[in-house]
Amino acid sequence: MQQEQKDQYHHYIPRFLLRNFAINYYERIFVNNKNLFKQRGHKRNFRDKNKEEALLQTYDRTKSQFDVSLVAKTYGIENMYKDFNHEDVMRVESKLAKLEGQVARVIHDIVRTSQKESQIVLLNTDLNDLCKFLFIMDYRKPYRWSQFKNENFDSRTWPFMKQFMQEYKLKSTLEVWLQNIHEILITDHKDIKDSLRIFMPDREDYVNRMMDRFLVIWQAGENDEFVTTNNGFGTFEGINEILDEPFPQFKFNYAFHYFYVISPKLVLVLCSVFLREEIISPFKCQTIFENVPRPPVPKCVRLNNKNNHRTDGNVTLIERLINAQGFKTETSDKYTFPFVKVTSATVHLVNAVILNESKPDEIMSFLSHSCLYKSIVKYHKNKDIKILKQDYSSLKKNLFVALNRTHKENLNLRRSIPADRICDWEVRDLSPEP
Repeated sequence: MQQEQKDQYHHYIPRFLLRNFAINYYERIFVNNKNLFKQRGHKRNFRDKNKEEALLQTYDRTKSQFDVSLVAKTYGIENMYKDFNHEDVMRVESKLAKLEGQVARVIHDIVRTSQKESQIVLLNTDLNDLCKFLFIMDYRKPYRWSQFKNENFDSRTWPFMKQFMQEYKLKSTLEVWLQNIHEILITDHKDIKDSLRIFMPDREDYVNRMMDRFLVIWQAGENDEFVTTNNGFGTFEGINEILDEPFPQFKFNYAFHYFYVISPKLVLVLCSVFLREEIISPFKCQTIFENVPRPPVPKCVRLNNKNNHRTDGNVTLIERLINAQGFKTETSDKYTFPFVKVTSATVHLVNAVILNESKPDEIMSFLSHSCLYKSIVKYHKNKDIKILKQDYSSLKKNLFVALNRTHKENLNLRRSIPADRICDWEVRDLSPEP
């Protein structure tokens, strides 16, 4: 007999990512005794408290107001992963928790290493886990989840969906969504393209995003920050047009870049194979990020003879195109990814792409008012994006007021310090482990 399950708050943006945006990620204390920070107990207690009480700085577009909210209660939906029609109600949640635990360590290493080094070495197994995680992150955001919950599919997709549900005895499209996630979690990364238990359009989407692209890591400068929103994970830049062929009102989408912001300073970018250095392609001049560095990993080596060309059924698009140019990609147990430092203009452009796809009822998170203000100003002046879908005039006004208020508070604080007393702001990284 199935036990009654309590309601659970399930995050679609996990807490280990949100804590990178927490305003108490760093402790800032006004002290004149530097020995305070040499006390291990003080640092450990703050880590524990920070992990449980991490706070996000948010802006609610519906209310046009700033707020502060607990990481534990932000960006989530109750019972999102519960499969009520399966004997193991929590089967998806338990397997997802295991993957998130593995990826939390990988992303924590990326963030930490970026603060000290110019590159990071990732194991191939870590990259495979990361690919699964990035796809599921995009697949479970509210827009996609509600599509399955509300059976919101076009007339061309619906017949295939009904056939798929009948074949696997699924009673709702939400069960299809849960089964897709479950199969991705239990299947090796390289075998996902062949798993018939994953709905075909979603299986093809996985191949397109996670197998036919290469990963780069862009790093913002000292005075710039990336933002995140409900719908921001997996936002893409590319071609998005309605054509008359192969049939009227055909929606043609092709992404040059998919963006996955993992901290205010770092964004993982999945780049189109057509943007690799070895590929001759007209697409390179069509992306709005044409001049941004994209060092391809893995690297390519020139083929020695025709026998090195792969012709078996497992060849991917990226391999086929690179083979055609006389190269093959190197295979290794580990790969080195440089942290590509990008300009302020690039940071603002990435934020513009994310902000442009935000919904009017969404919440966005950011670390500092000043960096968000600069990105909003640049968004309204943007000439690279064809259609600016959003109006952030209210946010811009509220940011201006908040920045002026903060400036006045800082002046008052400085005036309250005696002229003959020297004190320092001690800012220490006391972030919790993932």
